[in-house]
Amino acid sequence: MAADPPKGLPPGTDPIGANLFDGTFPLPTAVLDAAALSHNLTTMAGYCAAHGVLLAPHGKTTMSPQLIGRQLDLGAWAVTAATAWQAGVLASSGVPRILIANQVVDAGSLALLDRLLAGRADIEVYCYADSPEALAALLGGLAPARLARLRVLVELGVTGGRTGLRDDGQALALARRIAAGPAVLAGVAAFEGIIDEPDLAAGLARVDTLLGRVAGLCGAIDAAGLAGTEPIATVGGSAYFDRVVRLLPRALAGTAFRTVLRSGCYVTHDAGSYHALSPFGAGGREAPRLREALHVWAPVLSRPEPGLAIAGLGRRDASADAGLPVPQMRRTPGGGCEPLASTVVTAVNDQHAYLAVPPSTALAVSDLVRFGISHPCTTFDKWRAIPVVDPDGTVVDVARTSF
Repeated sequence: MAADPPKGLPPGTDPIGANLFDGTFPLPTAVLDAAALSHNLTTMAGYCAAHGVLLAPHGKTTMSPQLIGRQLDLGAWAVTAATAWQAGVLASSGVPRILIANQVVDAGSLALLDRLLAGRADIEVYCYADSPEALAALLGGLAPARLARLRVLVELGVTGGRTGLRDDGQALALARRIAAGPAVLAGVAAFEGIIDEPDLAAGLARVDTLLGRVAGLCGAIDAAGLAGTEPIATVGGSAYFDRVVRLLPRALAGTAFRTVLRSGCYVTHDAGSYHALSPFGAGGREAPRLREALHVWAPVLSRPEPGLAIAGLGRRDASADAGLPVPQMRRTPGGGCEPLASTVVTAVNDQHAYLAVPPSTALAVSDLVRFGISHPCTTFDKWRAIPVVDPDGTVVDVARTSF
């Protein structure tokens, strides 16, 4: 029996050259805007090159070998993973250098990491430690022959945040322990994106404080002669990477440390959280601008009340963890398109979205709605294949995902 087609693609046909609106695509369907995607990829690559920082984009955003390949082709220094399993997927698709932005401590993940190193003599792997216990688990879980190839980063964290050492003295002590071998002390890591303040100025101040700690620990490691060859300081989600670029390379001048960004959501940007927070978004703290490249099209299923429309997408189709989908455009069965004004999603179920609409709006059953999304990571993981489309809806490629 033939395998079922991925959700959102027409069965039994090659979608390349087909049109999203030709009546064969079973909606909802997530799509990538080809021009916006290319713009975002080249914009971030050019920004990093111009500022002398390295880019290790977070692969978990898309988990798409095609899109990750394009990032590498544009000069990405490495690709970031969140888990050993993700690192295995990246390795199997040929990624030469992987940064696991996490602790690896469980037996199954350590076994996978050991097999990865055993099977790829050419690969470089970095991972985190934020305690002697995490380091002991990491070193004890790999075959002795593999330990000299492992690059370990001391992770700093913030009060109330996730992983990472809160005490810089303990961080330097851990760095000394790592440097004693058998693994390689590769530098320092942190994640400023966990900082969330209602006031932007307060948030940026906390980010700058964390960056100062990163630079201070790198300086102490450098002064003590502890770092291995080509050490790195890696920071940078998708909300505050401009502060990293502005402050960290300057603070590390005179040391051997290189700055590595791990931003991932720039690939598609969004209509919600990163539209508001990104320095290349609506706030515009830097000159370049990213473009929304990921949308979901869905039909209007019902107009059960004058001020309510129900669309056929929900939590199974679009992210809802950092803001609800954003209705942006209406397309009628006849092909006419117009912006959707004064229309918002108020709630989502598994397969339904509740749209508050002006009672007089012409939005009707069978109309199609284009939704922007907030937080692309948790939209990508709902789709095995996402058509890449031209402005008229013609499919020029399909991005496959591996979640």
